[in-house]
Amino acid sequence: MSQIFFSKQDPTEKLSRLSLLGSSKGTVVLWLKGKKNRREFKVDKFDKERMEIVLEGKEIAFGIGDKILCSFELRGMNFFSEVTFQVSVGGYAVLHFNNTLFKSERRTSYRLLTFPIYEIYAEFNVGKIYEDGKVVQLNSKSNQTGIFKSFLNLVEPENQEARENSSILKIRIQDLSTTGMAIHVSELEAAYFKKGFSYNNVALRFSDQVIIVPELSVVYLVDYISSNKNLKQYKVGIHFNNLPVNIDEALGKKINELLRENDFNKDFENFIK
Repeated sequence: MSQIFFSKQDPTEKLSRLSLLGSSKGTVVLWLKGKKNRREFKVDKFDKERMEIVLEGKEIAFGIGDKILCSFELRGMNFFSEVTFQVSVGGYAVLHFNNTLFKSERRTSYRLLTFPIYEIYAEFNVGKIYEDGKVVQLNSKSNQTGIFKSFLNLVEPENQEARENSSILKIRIQDLSTTGMAIHVSELEAAYFKKGFSYNNVALRFSDQVIIVPELSVVYLVDYISSNKNLKQYKVGIHFNNLPVNIDEALGKKINELLRENDFNKDFENFIK
């Protein structure tokens, strides 16, 4: 069963989304709460001062002052709000966005399972680990010393000299969404991903693009049963904190693009069977 999560958009995000909806002259879906009948309408413009979306045409589909539900899609992301239906002086239908705007994410369709199809990596600067806003100094001697450097040399031997003094830990992403990601780490790496730890400016490296996440936090670290019984592994759940609108949109666009590619891959696999 799919799960849908809703996150509130702050006033700046709300204004940005509605401005884009107006400038792109997109469409909105409107319906009365509890009713099955849903209708799609074309957007004409967005009135920033009044926080209103003006629809094309003069059809009065709802009662003036009615509280109705509204949804629209932007760059692969879906947004919802309760709005007030009004009519302008010129007779055009108007939606007054006087309530919270929510962004939704359907885990089963919008979470990208990157492994094993896509090689997408996250790069962490383990020299600056935070907890409650303070830099964490790991007491373990493995922190940025011989063991850590040995690990880097093991996974990327060709870069041994370049990474001799590096504190960047590069890990392949297992699954990814606009709200967070999951990675698998070894027992050695687990010291850098305790629950409550956070990192700043983590690079998500795609094959053709790099997206920087300003802030993220570790929400869980659990045992992971690996096919290699001799290798102790953990699964790490990571949440993206307070993503700026432009980064949220760039990440959503990229995930949506790869999801479409993934669908094409499945079609091809079915074709050659």
